Amino acid sequence: MGITAFIVDDELKSREVLKSLLETFCQEVQVVGMAGNIADSVEAIRKLNPQLVFLDISLKEGDSFQILAQLPKISFEIIFVTAYDEYSVRALKFSGIKCLFKPIDIDELIEAVEEVTSEPGRSNMAYELADGMIKSKFTRIPVITSGGLYFADINDILYFKKDTKGTLIKLVNGDSMLSEKKVHEFAAIILSDKFCQAGINLMVNRDKVIASLTRKDCLVFTNSVELKARPEEVKEVMNPA
Repeated sequence: MGITAFIVDDELKSREVLKSLLETFCQEVQVVGMAGNIADSVEAIRKLNPQLVFLDISLKEGDSFQILAQLPKISFEIIFVTAYDEYSVRALKFSGIKCLFKPIDIDELIEAVEEVTSEPGRSNMAYELADGMIKSKFTRIPVITSGGLYFADINDILYFKKDTKGTLIKLVNGDSMLSEKKVHEFAAIILSDKFCQAGINLMVNRDKVIASLTRKDCLVFTNSVELKARPEEVKEVMNPA
């Protein structure tokens, strides 16, 4: 059975090129429609109910997130397309939404289609993650825990530390959260210069650290929380280059 797809891009040539690539190299995909602006895209997606939508991030009148915001439910898989490494790409990569760069690489296109269609239903949660980060201008970080999705204000975070199951996130109020994401993945979406990455396994909010001349193997935070750390990690946090 084929996969119905819809293409959104404000450049006619780009729409036609992608449609041609899909017809040639992803023959299981049937393009049922294309649009170049937000209003037409929303109307057509509602009417056609495609299983997969290709969205150019930047449109002349805004961006594709405005299209998604006008839909009552994300009932399709998403592959974003962009001409350059935009601000939003950080959020998309972190959330797990596939993103292709123009000019589109054929192998990457085939891989992206196979990946999103092999795991149906994941784009809705992934979009929620990306949308929350972008709307907050990366001041709120999404964390998926066993209890569900939580958005943490970066000012409420003491540190990110490698754990056997991923990353331990320690909060100012003393609570902890465990994420399957790696420390370096969180580092990629932390835009605040308050945070210092001390190696690949630790990232610390320097604004919450108390300066100490006597503790060489421990970081002490403003709420009295202590974190054992290697001397070189302590030095990196207290005296960043």
